[in-house]
Amino acid sequence: MIEIKPNIQIDSTCPQSGTILKPKSIIWQGMHVCAVCDAQGSKTEIIDDLKVGHSRNNPSQIDLEKGLVFGKDGAKEWLGNQLLKSLQYPNREEIEISKEVFKPSKQVIILNCIDYLYGHSLLKLLNAQRHLEQQPDYGLVVIVPKFLRWLVPDGVAEVWTVGISLKNGRCYYPSFDEFVREECSRFEKIYLSEAYSHPSQFDISKFTRVTRHNFDTEDFRITFVWREDRLWCSMLLFRFLRKFKLIERALFLQNWKVRKLLSGIREKVPSAKFAIAGLGRKTQFPEWIEDFRVDRYNEKTEKEACQLYSESRIVIGVHGSNMLLPSGQAGMSIDLMPEKRWGNFGQDILYQETDPRLASFRYRYLPVETSIGELADLATSMILKRLDFQKNMMADKL
Repeated sequence: MIEIKPNIQIDSTCPQSGTILKPKSIIWQGMHVCAVCDAQGSKTEIIDDLKVGHSRNNPSQIDLEKGLVFGKDGAKEWLGNQLLKSLQYPNREEIEISKEVFKPSKQVIILNCIDYLYGHSLLKLLNAQRHLEQQPDYGLVVIVPKFLRWLVPDGVAEVWTVGISLKNGRCYYPSFDEFVREECSRFEKIYLSEAYSHPSQFDISKFTRVTRHNFDTEDFRITFVWREDRLWCSMLLFRFLRKFKLIERALFLQNWKVRKLLSGIREKVPSAKFAIAGLGRKTQFPEWIEDFRVDRYNEKTEKEACQLYSESRIVIGVHGSNMLLPSGQAGMSIDLMPEKRWGNFGQDILYQETDPRLASFRYRYLPVETSIGELADLATSMILKRLDFQKNMMADKL
């Protein structure tokens, strides 16, 4: 945690002079929380991006007057430069903010979940469980975009729900900054959660209020997680389809592959139910594949989807944030990895298994080019051989 009241806790130096930075105020940019600092021995003012979320490993420093960004080269484009741009061109729109107070607190931890990517926002929110369990003497204040409000767990002190869309998640809203500054005046001591981008342990059911998959249940589903913006095909084919604006036609190819995959699993696991879920309702499926896809998610449909995932012995889908909740609620998962996404390996899976041996069995990663036959064989093996694997690998614990 980072103390920001009554003291602002930073340990940074000026990127130009090397002198120690003296923090004097906080800017609630939105996605970022920054300290406005003076560089000792000079008139330079530096905006220090506090080490929160993805900025924890990729912090930036801004000289707003000179329009300069300092930080890791690899992170400047998607973090530092975007932060500078937002500060240079604030969004003056008055955004809707609602405040819910469940219990009064003078000492609080603020967990800021605003981001421009759905997965980033959700992963930040999962830090709430750690604070509720490990810092019970502090009230937890959670800042969430509207689409995450339903996932805020019980036990928090306050929820501030902000009308900032993902599209505008990088923007600087002075109205948001003013709101948070005013609310912070109510508290005597404030810590800022580091909002780790990938918290290590949590129970997803505390957030969704949906029980995770029960392996002892005889009735179960096998579910494919559908998406229409990142297709189940090779990157070479995807680039070709996108270049010639044939993506919609390619959905029929994806539909055929899903049907063939589920049909292959059905031959060996005939007692299972089969389902398709996710975003986009183009193309049709046969009646034996229950279609739970939607054109747009809302609180009701997301809760229903989580229930579907919890009934799924295994979920299969192309890598992306679309796999977060499915992998967290389902028994097992297969993540199909596009060629250029291996650098993000594991980032879209909510591990709910703490034993590394069982985790290696439950969560699988395959190249997106893997043949349908191989994929069907692997999924079938995971379903039918799971108990044997557990007995062999966990004999000393059973």
